[in-house]
Amino acid sequence: MNKKANRRAFFVCLFIGLMYASVAFRLPEKMNIARVSSGEKIMPSSVVGSIPKANSEISLPEVPVSIFKNQPVESETPKAASHQPEPQQPSAVQRVKLDDKTIEPSLFIALPLVAYAIKEGLIERDGLIFIQKEGYNTVNCKKPIDILRDKDEQGLKVIARLIGKRPSLDFLKREGIVLNQDLDSEKIIFGIGYSMEKEKLLSLYSKYVSEDFQCLFPFAMHGVAVVKTKQGFEFSRVREGQGIDRAKAEDQEWMVPNLINLSVRAAIEKLASHTSKIKVYGNGNVVEQSPRAFERTRGETECTIYGRTAR
Repeated sequence: MNKKANRRAFFVCLFIGLMYASVAFRLPEKMNIARVSSGEKIMPSSVVGSIPKANSEISLPEVPVSIFKNQPVESETPKAASHQPEPQQPSAVQRVKLDDKTIEPSLFIALPLVAYAIKEGLIERDGLIFIQKEGYNTVNCKKPIDILRDKDEQGLKVIARLIGKRPSLDFLKREGIVLNQDLDSEKIIFGIGYSMEKEKLLSLYSKYVSEDFQCLFPFAMHGVAVVKTKQGFEFSRVREGQGIDRAKAEDQEWMVPNLINLSVRAAIEKLASHTSKIKVYGNGNVVEQSPRAFERTRGETECTIYGRTAR
């Protein structure tokens, strides 16, 4: 029994020793026989997975170009650079386009829209609108009528937000003016991106613009003005530096502005849009005027202003 046990132990140790020796000298890899064609390299058997043949018979799956969204496609010919300028967004106050029947309303639509909003209680006639200038930390306060007189774009943007897009669209729709639903409240009040018939626009003035807004007339902008005559509201061409066409001026009713404490130059500029008959005595700030402030008059009224050094 001892001899048999010793013999069995010897063979077990010999077998284990041979296994370690084969691993140490990498005999399994050297003894692995692979059938390969001429010109192909023998790959180690330790590499797992199929190795594609390097010839033209292998077809690769097509990959859509759309997955390379941020990478140029080499196969495409680069397009020539376009020299056409990109379309610019229209500014809030733009040149008025006027023809026989239609008009791009620009700020002319703002006056009846604000008058309607005051009538419906959406904004207050004497309420103060808080205006923050872009790029500044200062806040200014103005009444709606002062914003219209100054054509204050920032103030009109605030008013547009107070009125809202839906009430503005509904107001115009009731008057037979249907606009694109994509227009926002600012574009509506600035009259940008749409046109309307002149007669419909003037009818809004006749229906909603009351005597409270008389001090704003003639409401002029870029060579065109809305004037109030005996027959009602009309459009009129404006000559550069000469105010309203004199053919319309004889019938135009207007309110004399308050010129007291203004400089003589500023007072002349205010009167020049209404009349060319202006007499000036003295200089400095205005201390007296004729006709009196807020007096209603018509046509080419002769106005006289007295500066501080006139007496």
